[in-house]
Amino acid sequence: MDGVADNVRIMTLRAVPDGDEHDKDIALAIRYAVDNGARVINMSFGKSFSPEKKWVDDAVKYAESKGVLLVHAAGNDAKNLDTSYNYPTPQLLDGTRPNNWITVGASGDPKAGGLTAGFSNYGKKK
Repeated sequence: MDGVADNVRIMTLRAVPDGDEHDKDIALAIRYAVDNGARVINMSFGKSFSPEKKWVDDAVKYAESKGVLLVHAAGNDAKNLDTSYNYPTPQLLDGTRPNNWITVGASGDPKAGGLTAGFSNYGKKK
């Protein structure tokens, strides 16, 4: 296939089967992608609770140490991420924030009332 960036290779990983996201699967997928040459990881998933957040945080730190950019969807619940969570989060348990993380909200149609989609999660700080 040829597209806008014809010199890019895409690695497809299914880390969230049937919408049932587990911290173990996310952490292992991040590590697998990093170990197999990914430079950017798109994470278009989320949940409101993370029982084993440390596993994901460790994988995020691993990706950061290897210079891999993580792009995470803000979520589609119209929630303020400054007061609500959409895991995984860039706020690590040790209080730090990785330098390799971008949170992306859903865009809207300026002709229909705004640059941000009304259902997109948002935040001034996060």
